[in-house]
Parts: sequence; C-alpha cells; structure tokens
Amino acid sequence: MSIEPAALTGKNNYFEDFNVGDVYEHARGKTVEGLENVLITNLVLNTAQAHFNEHLSESLPQKHRITFGGVTASIVVGLAMQDTGENAVEEIGLDKVRFRVPVLHGDTLYAFTEVVAKESEPADARGHREVGLIHFRHWGVNQRGETVFEGERRTLIKKRAFTTNGLAVREPAAMVPPPPATRLVRPKARVVKRAPPTAKIARPAKPKKVVKPGKPVKKAKSAARPKRR
Repeated sequence: MSIEPAALTGKNNYFEDFNVGDVYEHARGKTVEGLENVLITNLVLNTAQAHFNEHLSESLPQKHRITFGGVTASIVVGLAMQDTGENAVEEIGLDKVRFRVPVLHGDTLYAFTEVVAKESEPADARGHREVGLIHFRHWGVNQRGETVFEGERRTLIKKRAFTTNGLAVREPAAMVPPPPATRLVRPKARVVKRAPPTAKIARPAKPKKVVKPGKPVKKAKSAARPKRR
C-alpha cells in the first residue's frame, strides 16, 4: 500500500495560500513541564543554575526556575509548524529572536504567526524547483496573555506545481574490490658450507726441485770418517 506524500500534509498551506499581512492563531497550546526544561538544559550543558537549581531560584525575583530559552523557542515554533511548515522543503534561517517574559514550569504557551513577506522566484532556491520563499514572524504568549517569545523565520515552501519527478537519487555504482595483494615470495637463503673451526686446512705440497740439463749435480758430502790410529 502506497500513500502519496501530498495526502500527509494540509491542503491550504502551500506557497500560494500565504498572503502578506495574514495572521494565524495556531490551534494548540503546550504546558511546559519541568522534565523537558531540565533535561534539555543538562543535555546541552547549559550551566546557568536558574534553569535547574530550585533552591537558588527561590532568591530570584520570579522565585522559581526559568525555562531555558531554547526550549521556549522550540515549543512556540513547533506549535506553528502544522500551519507554516508541513510543506516546507528547507529552512533558511531563524533570527531576531527575543525572550520577553520568563517562562516557568507549569506555564502554558500559545503561538501566533504573521506573514511578513514572500518571494515567488527566490534568488537562491537551493536547487529546488517550484518553491517560493516565505518570511514569517512568530511569537508566543503564556496563559496570562504575556508575550514570552518573538522571532523571524524564513523557509522555502512548495508551490502546488511542486514535483519530485526527475529528482530521483541515483545509486552510486558498485565499487569494484581491489585485486588481492600479491604474495611476496622471498628467495631462499644461500647455504654456505664452511669448515668447522677445529679442522686443519691442508697446505699445498712444495714443488719438486727441477735440475737443469748441462749443469753438474753436486753430491752431498758424506759424513766424516774417523781417523785411523
């Protein structure tokens, strides 16, 4: 069973449905729990103790821990996303962020959005086709109607003619494994036979004396005989 992506999003939040000056009051609210504030504060290593030290916070003007601004911004923008982000293809920026009133554990936040500007043919569409750029201003209020957050967001939104045809990602060609490494065959060591250290080396025989022809041979003198008396 296949579902078309368009069936998963709203029918009235494409680029053409936004008009400059429109203001949205988003349907849902969110109560801030102590767990989500302290957990995110600790996960990002925010060392401001007013976010997680209740004993210290009792000496501060608000008398309780203050919700980390990153959590407040995430909740307000998140509440606005069903109307302003379901057909977004890419977030471009979030700036001009302001936190007006501290948010305490147990406060309930509501979100509002104003369409500030729109571009049908953005200079940088980031490679997307049939998209437009929308400039939103978001703000959140607590259950007492006090503004706790303000921020401006720019995002690329699908037009109704948006299609993904022709944008299929090609699988990279399978890599051919390198040939197995050639095994190096080491030459065998040459065996040199040597005489043991105790063996005597035979000396060559002396050459015989050669007598040249025509030359008298001297006879060896005999031993002296004893004189007769």
